[in-house]
Amino acid sequence: MKRNFPRILLLCLALFALAACGRGRDTASAPDVEATVAAAVQATTAAQAQMQSSIDAAVQATATALAANAALTPTPTPIVITTTETVTEVVTDTVTETVTEIVYVPQDVYVTMTEEELQALIDQSVEQAVAATEASAQSASTATSDAVVTSEEVQTVEVYVQLAEETIAYAEEVLATYGQLYADGSAEMVAALNGIEQELATLNQSAASIATSLEEISTTLDAGLALAEESIAQLESAAASAQATVDQAQAQAEVWQTALQEQADRARATQSALQEQPTDLTALIQNIQPQQMAGDLPAALQMTRSFAEVAQRSLADGRIDQNEILAIAQAGADASAGLKNFGGPQVQGMAGTIDGITSALARNDLPAARQGLDGLNAQMPAVGTNPAPAGRPGNVQPPAGGRRP
Repeated sequence: MKRNFPRILLLCLALFALAACGRGRDTASAPDVEATVAAAVQATTAAQAQMQSSIDAAVQATATALAANAALTPTPTPIVITTTETVTEVVTDTVTETVTEIVYVPQDVYVTMTEEELQALIDQSVEQAVAATEASAQSASTATSDAVVTSEEVQTVEVYVQLAEETIAYAEEVLATYGQLYADGSAEMVAALNGIEQELATLNQSAASIATSLEEISTTLDAGLALAEESIAQLESAAASAQATVDQAQAQAEVWQTALQEQADRARATQSALQEQPTDLTALIQNIQPQQMAGDLPAALQMTRSFAEVAQRSLADGRIDQNEILAIAQAGADASAGLKNFGGPQVQGMAGTIDGITSALARNDLPAARQGLDGLNAQMPAVGTNPAPAGRPGNVQPPAGGRRP
């Protein structure tokens, strides 16, 4: 139909040309141009109508054919593709929920912690190690519960074991640091620390045993071989052993907690005793003996001045505690012994003044102690440091102005 339309147009153009060429001929023989044009237009219109009708029919036929084909071909059902996260990611999320959030304090931070803070970090790290080991044991037990272990289950348990090994190593590092910084604890504390070290080593062995079994099983599965019952039994036994070590570690952690509590109780008791100690500390200084002996009288006098300075500083805050009275009594015992060995009557009298000051401070009689210090300071300028001339024992110098007339 599309090919007829151009032919009709060519026919019309030919008719117009004939009409133009015949204008010079006789009017009687010229065709009717208007009628010819009208006929051509009518023929063109009819051709267009026929062509449009053919197009519409073709479109309708195509639509019908498509509908028929659609009826014969069933509509495809969409395929739902389920994506699964990798085993490592899934297991990591599970471990986080089971073991709680793992906390690793950097070493350059925990080495600056106080003893109490580091003790708390030990508790936390040991708890993490125990929980992670228990999670690995439970995961291995679950994998062997149906007597079949798959590659996916091996990968799952491996993630738990790796986390257990990391937390155990971290706990061992923190514990070793505490031992280096605060190794002067009580016998109970030392025993508790040693016990935790041993249990951490046992936990590490249990995790390594599970890892070894997993490696053997993984090698067998990768080779496409059937898994022997002995391999599954070995993994199951390793899991049971790990669970047992977890229980032992928890028990040892309780021993550590008890030792910490006892140490804290002793510290509080000591502090309370210091705060509530009686004001009379006389009994505390009764058995103090000289520790430094002066080699001569000038050295003894210098030790006496040092005693006076220590006593004066202790009186500055209006109270004497146990540590202060012990320091004063020791300085006084050293100075008094030197004065008694090298001095005459006047110098030996200064030794008595020192003993009186110490006793007054021990009784918390601060006014008497201050009075004794004033007297001691007044005596010392009159006592020289040169060797004593003959006839003047104790190196006592004459009063200023010379002899009396």
